[in-house]
Order: sequence, then C-alpha cells, then structure tokens
Amino acid sequence: HYLAGLVMASTAPTLQPLPPVGQPSTAAVLQRQDQVMQQQDASLDELHKSVRTLKKMGGQIHDELNLQSGLLDDLERGVDLTNSHLRSQRDRMKLLLKKSKDNWLYCAIILLIVVLGVVIYLLIAS
Repeated sequence: HYLAGLVMASTAPTLQPLPPVGQPSTAAVLQRQDQVMQQQDASLDELHKSVRTLKKMGGQIHDELNLQSGLLDDLERGVDLTNSHLRSQRDRMKLLLKKSKDNWLYCAIILLIVVLGVVIYLLIAS
C-alpha cells in the first residue's frame, strides 16, 4: 500500500495552500466582489428607471405648464378686451347721465315757465 499511496499521490492534483485563518480566500473575495457588483448593477438599474420616470414626469409637467400658460394668456387677452369694452360703456353711461340731467333741467325750466304763466294768468284774470 505504500507504493500505491505514492502513485496516487503523484497523479493527484496539487492542492493550493489554505489561506490563513481569519482571511478569506481569493475565490471568496472574487465571489463577494461579484455579489457586490450585481447588487450595484441592480441598484443602478432601479436608479435608471427612477430617473427615466422623473424625466417623463418633468416632460409632462413642462407640457402642462405650457398649456396653462397659453390658457392664461388667452384669459388675460379676454379680460383686457372686456375691460376695454366696460370702460367704453362706462364713459357712454356717464355721457347719457349728463345728458339726462341736462334734460331734467330743461324740463324743470319749462315746467316753471308754465307755472309762472298760470300764476300770471290767474293774477290778471282776478
């Protein structure tokens, strides 16, 4: 058996020395690095998805703001036009009121002349 052990020992693959106790082997370190890189890749993929979603949301917000800005511009033009019409109508109303006051004055003068004429007639007739 001694010779058989020697023959088997010579044909057996050479073994790597064991790492010192407390230090991981090179294979373990490489495996751990692969795990860390896979975790980092997964995290980067999630981050990429989040950034892509944020970009899409930012584009939608931009489009909505442009739409709202256009609507506000239209509203401002409408308010300006209405304000202009209101100012014009207010000026016309002031003019009409002034004319109607003048008409009441003319009516009051005519009425007083008629009353004066009646009083004079009554004084002469009596």
